Amino acid sequence: MSEVMEKYVAKALEGYEQNYKAISEAITQMELQLEKYREQRDEMQTGIVEMKGLLGLAEETEDHPKELSESDLKLVKDFEE
Repeated sequence: MSEVMEKYVAKALEGYEQNYKAISEAITQMELQLEKYREQRDEMQTGIVEMKGLLGLAEETEDHPKELSESDLKLVKDFEE
């Protein structure tokens, strides 16, 4: 491999390694955020059940999605900012 080509490939490798690290860190942060959102959702669901019980509305059931949609995640993120 020529010296020019070797320098080019070395620079490309360095860029890939930096991007890989940044993406891995972003994924970790997003996973932590998602776990926090799931905990908050579970707390809200528990609160809903308790308040319905206090109001005598325990018989009324409403399906609460188990997973947050993308729009829900955006709303929560926007709210926190």
